[in-house]
Amino acid sequence: MKNPNTFWNWFIENRHKFLQQQKPINSSNQPLKTHPLTDKETLFHNLQIHLNNYCNNLKFLLQGSSNGKLKLTITTNGNKANIIKAAYLVSKAPNLPNWKFTASLKPMHDFDTIIDGTDPTYQFQHFKIKISDLYFLATNYCEESKKFDITVYVMEFWKHPNQLLNQAVTIMLEDLLGEHLAYLKINRLTIEQHPKNTNLIPVYDMKLYFETFNVN
Repeated sequence: MKNPNTFWNWFIENRHKFLQQQKPINSSNQPLKTHPLTDKETLFHNLQIHLNNYCNNLKFLLQGSSNGKLKLTITTNGNKANIIKAAYLVSKAPNLPNWKFTASLKPMHDFDTIIDGTDPTYQFQHFKIKISDLYFLATNYCEESKKFDITVYVMEFWKHPNQLLNQAVTIMLEDLLGEHLAYLKINRLTIEQHPKNTNLIPVYDMKLYFETFNVN
């Protein structure tokens, strides 16, 4: 792990370029390419490279809003060991107009909006989805680790690559539960097609399920 100021110095110099984009970008599905990049691809490619120079395995989610402001979220991409590093990087973030910086460590959503289906839409490449769209089942509870195998069900599962689905659902669960609880309770995460006529549990009830589960 290197000095976080090196990352932020580069970011400050290039921040105006990001404000021109205003489209959600998730680095988990932005592979480092070998063919010539467009100016836009180069910008996000370089952001990921500078993030890697600070700490490998960190990823980012860049979200715009109608008022012109941007939010940069640093995520560990499923690597629990990097939670502290992500939080430390964000703690050193500069105070910039039109920017908000956060680490995906704590629950980020209003449960009331999720329950009534008015929660924000996530966009990963051409894949758009909300937390309120997700359902789950828990199996294979381990008494020793206190963890579950979780299957999350998605509509039109077959339209999207498995890697993209796993990365998208992981980020949404981190936002819903916080990274600490997500990795404290989930042993294996599987994504499957939403079946018809099956009693599934809304994902917004996952925390309650963990808290009230009785092995007996």
